[in-house]
Amino acid sequence: KFSDIRTSMLTLFVLMSSPNLPRYIEQDNLVWDRPMLLFFLVSFVIVGSFGLIAVLTGVISESMFEKNQLRLAEARQEQDELMRTIEEKAAEIHSMITLDENGEATIKMVREQAMPIVAKLFESALIEYTA
Repeated sequence: KFSDIRTSMLTLFVLMSSPNLPRYIEQDNLVWDRPMLLFFLVSFVIVGSFGLIAVLTGVISESMFEKNQLRLAEARQEQDELMRTIEEKAAEIHSMITLDENGEATIKMVREQAMPIVAKLFESALIEYTA
């Protein structure tokens, strides 16, 4: 299993992905003749397992972080769109209000002319308000 570099790397990969140490212990006294190999294989399995778990955890965390960032960006875009719409409608409402001789709108005019339109705008944007 460790005759050349290519088969050694493949053997180590197989050992890390599915540690079956007795298979290597039974193979022609491979491990008993070389005690450092046994130490290396056990260390490799332990460190490799933790390393593999760390990599998988990192990949999953990064994926969740990216999805969250996309959701936040979409929510921010929707909120900006809503604010632009409200801004445009507010300008339209402002231009529709009748002004008095001083160029001012009275509370009565605002309540009668603008508030029904503002209420509909808020309802369409799902904004809670009190009248």
